[in-house]
Amino acid sequence: MEQAQLSDKQRLAEFIEVDPGWESAVETVLGTYLEAICIDNLESVMPKLSALNNESVTLLEARKSRSKAEALPRLLDKVQTQWNIDALLSGVFCAENTESAEALVTQLEDYQSIITPESVWLGPGWLKIVRRSNGKSGVLQREKELRLLKQRQTELQAEITNLEKQLGESENNLKNAEQQREGLQQQDEILANELSAKSSEFSAQSARFEQQQHRLNQVVIEIEDITRGISENAESIAEAEVLKEQADTKTQELDQQKIELEQSNQAIQEKNQQVNQLLAEARQQVHQFQAQIAALQTSEAATMKQLERLQTQHQQSDERIVELEKKLQQTLTPLDDEQAKLKTLVATKAQLDGTLKDARTQMETTETEIATLSERHIQVQRDLEKKKENLDKIRFEQQDSVVRQQTVTEQLKEIDADAEQVLTTLPEDSNQQGWKTRVEELTAQIERLGTINLSAIEEYQAQSERMDFLTEQHNDLTEALNTLDQAISKIDKESRQRFKETFDKINTGLQAKFPKLFGGGQAYLELTERDLLETGVNIIARPPGKRNSSIHLLSGGEKALTAVALVFSIFDLNPAPFCLLDEVDAPLDDANVVRFSQMVEDMSQSVQFLFISHNKVTMEIAKQLAGVTMREPGVSRMVAVDIEEAIGLVES
Repeated sequence: MEQAQLSDKQRLAEFIEVDPGWESAVETVLGTYLEAICIDNLESVMPKLSALNNESVTLLEARKSRSKAEALPRLLDKVQTQWNIDALLSGVFCAENTESAEALVTQLEDYQSIITPESVWLGPGWLKIVRRSNGKSGVLQREKELRLLKQRQTELQAEITNLEKQLGESENNLKNAEQQREGLQQQDEILANELSAKSSEFSAQSARFEQQQHRLNQVVIEIEDITRGISENAESIAEAEVLKEQADTKTQELDQQKIELEQSNQAIQEKNQQVNQLLAEARQQVHQFQAQIAALQTSEAATMKQLERLQTQHQQSDERIVELEKKLQQTLTPLDDEQAKLKTLVATKAQLDGTLKDARTQMETTETEIATLSERHIQVQRDLEKKKENLDKIRFEQQDSVVRQQTVTEQLKEIDADAEQVLTTLPEDSNQQGWKTRVEELTAQIERLGTINLSAIEEYQAQSERMDFLTEQHNDLTEALNTLDQAISKIDKESRQRFKETFDKINTGLQAKFPKLFGGGQAYLELTERDLLETGVNIIARPPGKRNSSIHLLSGGEKALTAVALVFSIFDLNPAPFCLLDEVDAPLDDANVVRFSQMVEDMSQSVQFLFISHNKVTMEIAKQLAGVTMREPGVSRMVAVDIEEAIGLVES
């Protein structure tokens, strides 16, 4: 069959759909034909059949035409398939029972037969009965069950996919929940700190409240004193207003005098400028005269007449100068008097300004007190209005209660009930609102029931079947969830075990490497929680000579060495192909650099190290150096040095 390429073809039983109840009859008639191989065209397979060796095979070709329907119901009409089995079922008719078959068998031709659903097969002069002695279903029934099982398998596969998706979502939700838990823990710490701070603030506020209460009592007493003093201050206010008016009048007068004095001062200054100008002109004339005298003295050849005239002019000039000086003195004397008066008036004005300022300050204080008392009066009025509103509300509620009482009394009279008897039989824990709620619920339930449903029994049966189906699905899901829980428990157990083993190994490596890097001291890892799946890890590092309680108290170099010890411990547990160190030795001193270099050199036996450093001690342990230089501005070049080759060149 493999040579004829028939082994991968499907069988006839896989394509047959039989009306319910006729499966056994069809299987009885077809028999071994149910295992027939279905092909599209017999002509394409005929040349290959000669290759079959001692093998039996039945082939069926696809349906091409159908014969006309017979008078009697045919077994072929009970079968739905795309393959041509007309020749196999041709001449086989159907009867509902044996009695009908016996009555119809006399009408059949010799090549025709009739069969019942019970697999009783009759023909002219012959009878055949087929029974399943082993209790198993036939080929067609198995094929039908197989199709149902395949469909169920597809549904289960879809459910498995959904469950796997739900498992992934559950894992994501678990991760998110863990992150939220960490965030909530941080928030809890923050809230605890805030609570302590708020408690302190509450204590302080309580103390302030007591002080404010005490101060409030004092203020009430002061308000009473102020109330008594308001009437006393009224007269003072009136007097202050009179003084204010007088001061304003006096100020206006002083301002007018000031303006007049300023005008007089300006006129005097103008006169002074004129006198100064005249004096300058006179002095200029004196200089001119002195120059002329000097010229006359040097000119001895001048006539005496000219000398006398010049002397006369000189005397006149002197007299003029004297007169001008007298006028200047007369002009300056009234100016000094006016300045003295002005100073006196300014001093008087300053005194009046101080008095006016004091009066204004007192008036502002009084106005502030009046405003405070007005606000308190308004607040008292508001409180009184609120109390009036509450009183009106209580009155309305009382009136409403009276109306409700009358309504209830009328309702009790309608049902011939006595209010006193009802009150005596009323339970102690009775609640009117609860009864109203119960009445509304019962009314809603009655409304939801609606009219009588005559098909309730059929609906109940349908819902019962659906309930059974859902219960089965629920059981399947519950079983799947149990399986998932078991898987999660197994994963958690393995995670705890592997985490514990890894933690112990890294902790041991850290305890061994830390003293080597620091030349002493101790360091270890510590779990923050008991649950290994939720715990954090703290690093306790104590260099020699220090008793620090936190790693944050270490210096930069000590933190770097502690980190190196932890990283190298992790590398011991799970070595990587190479390790990159970027200026780890930068914050270290020479002694620590030596110990760091020694450990890197020891670790290099199992791990390849690539490190960036500017320290000569660290460079000495390298087997290959690579640097960057800039011989020309803006042009960088790589420079590589082979240490062994360089040592060989030096030794040679």
